[in-house]
Amino acid sequence: MTKNQSVTCLIRKTEVAALPEEIVRQRLLFHMINFKEFPASLIAVEQPLKQLPHLSAPERLHVPRRRADIICFAVGSKTGLQPLLIVECKSVKLAPAIMNQIAGYNHFVRSRFIAVANDEEVRTGWYDSEKKDYVFVNFLPSYTELLSFRVF
Repeated sequence: MTKNQSVTCLIRKTEVAALPEEIVRQRLLFHMINFKEFPASLIAVEQPLKQLPHLSAPERLHVPRRRADIICFAVGSKTGLQPLLIVECKSVKLAPAIMNQIAGYNHFVRSRFIAVANDEEVRTGWYDSEKKDYVFVNFLPSYTELLSFRVF
């Protein structure tokens, strides 16, 4: 791949360098929007954690200077937009350290679901309070399934 190759981001509507993780991100976004019915208008890409509405208050200055690869939101009846799913995209094999990375991000984001993805697989997880740990399934549920949190 040459330095000049780029792709158009489905969400940002701008040209971005076609780096390996960006290719994973764009393929996943295409799948999410076209096959899993995620509303494109409720997806943020490369979102700085400090810019999330519920984390931008001055008393939240300890939020790390990190960006979430993909955040999908749900519309709350009284609360406005709330993070539903945060996704970390990788161009390498998924490993426990990557799961820990997204769980660490979610400590601040407080999304109901987390996911990690590469070109070969997607793992979606949620915090199980009984196990005091994240539980993962080896697929990406649809937007509607996440909203209703059916037992997979």
